[in-house]
Amino acid sequence: MSESAASPDELRRALDASAQAGRPLDFWWRDDDLQRPDAELEPLLALAGSTGWVPGLAVVPDGMDTEGLKARLAGTDAELLVHGFAHRNHAGAGEKKCEFPGTRPMDGMCRDAAEGFRRLNAAFGRACLPCFVPPWNRIAPELIAELTACGFTSLSTFGPRRAAEPAPGLKCVNTHIDVIDWRGTRRFVGIGAARAAIIRHLAAVRAGAAQAEEPCGLLTHHLIMVEQDWRELGTLAAELDAHEAVRLCAPSDCFCS
Repeated sequence: MSESAASPDELRRALDASAQAGRPLDFWWRDDDLQRPDAELEPLLALAGSTGWVPGLAVVPDGMDTEGLKARLAGTDAELLVHGFAHRNHAGAGEKKCEFPGTRPMDGMCRDAAEGFRRLNAAFGRACLPCFVPPWNRIAPELIAELTACGFTSLSTFGPRRAAEPAPGLKCVNTHIDVIDWRGTRRFVGIGAARAAIIRHLAAVRAGAAQAEEPCGLLTHHLIMVEQDWRELGTLAAELDAHEAVRLCAPSDCFCS
């Protein structure tokens, strides 16, 4: 296997190795930055419909097209997660972008987090999970401890989680496979690179560098993806689903079990 791409056979052998080691092979899917039912959302929903894989759509509450999203998502199985509040950067100059940095007053961060959940829950009811997804996958540790008071029971960022329960009553299930090359092209990495990233993650789990009990999360960004990208992801989803030990999970399977 090359460092940048992997074949279907290489992925299957990695899945076999994890299954033989008795590792769970649960995969879930999160897509970030949804605010309105633009044309870019259509290939994502088509993939979800054709595969039966339920996506977790991380919605930015402030400025969302509530009625448009309700109309478009009606009849789908999509589950909604709370993507911060306004996706607005509050980090200081020279710091990495973050809507909820430790430099913000705690009362303001809690107010935004709670209001984001209130708006999504009011609009979508049971389809909205009490899961907080901080923009840019960054959040002040101090706020994590307050999320349950804001109405949340779960948290999702990026990378192997440090703890399954980072605060009492708060379950953490992260994403691990970002299919966008943010440091280079800022486009889809390609199916070979996505396979290779999954293989690396499975190896990290077998080595004890990532928790075996945490489902592997695929992270997409529909706003900068095109139909060919989704066709390749459909192929990847089929390759995963074809393995007898793999389960393609809904977000609620991960956060509510």
